[in-house]
Amino acid sequence: MTDAIPPRLQDLAPTARRILTAARTILAERGYAELTMAAIEQESGVNRALVSYYFGGKAGLVAALVDTLFQDPDTGLVEEIRATTEGGERTTAFLGWQQAVSANDRVNRMLYELLPHALRDPEIRDRFAEEYRVYRRVDADCLGAAPAAPTAERLEALAAVSIAVVEGLGIQRALDPEGFDHAGAWRMWRAVVGRYIGLPDEPDAG
Repeated sequence: MTDAIPPRLQDLAPTARRILTAARTILAERGYAELTMAAIEQESGVNRALVSYYFGGKAGLVAALVDTLFQDPDTGLVEEIRATTEGGERTTAFLGWQQAVSANDRVNRMLYELLPHALRDPEIRDRFAEEYRVYRRVDADCLGAAPAAPTAERLEALAAVSIAVVEGLGIQRALDPEGFDHAGAWRMWRAVVGRYIGLPDEPDAG
């Protein structure tokens, strides 16, 4: 079983990157209903025929959009954390990455736009399911580098819970941006998971 991470947005061919960047903009700012081939052509300045050339059509483009949610350049790239750190340093860096993901309103908007369609469209659902399987394995790898990492079985469960926390805090932030204390809630989660896996407490931000 592998945990291969999809190609990064910046690693795509320039024309494919323009198409996908335009699709991300439409999805985040106007919603899934506006994600038409005509809108993508207008936003990207690329002939719509090239969407099929690079992505095989709209379904392939949506699948690529799903991939970019898990490898967003604005929040950093988790494979770089895995390649350049080890031990508790890796786990701490990974938790910082998760915090950035949870606070990334643009990525969260795209996720919320796509999820209802994933529940109805088997192809999108399968793509999401595979991405989450990879994400859980990456989580387990990074959390498992901590000084007091639990057993593999518990790591798998912890990885699933950590993803739920990241996305749950993101939802609350999106619904109540003025009233929800995202930073405070994240500090609480960081303290809870840190003590469970043997990380030192973070300095008190208050």
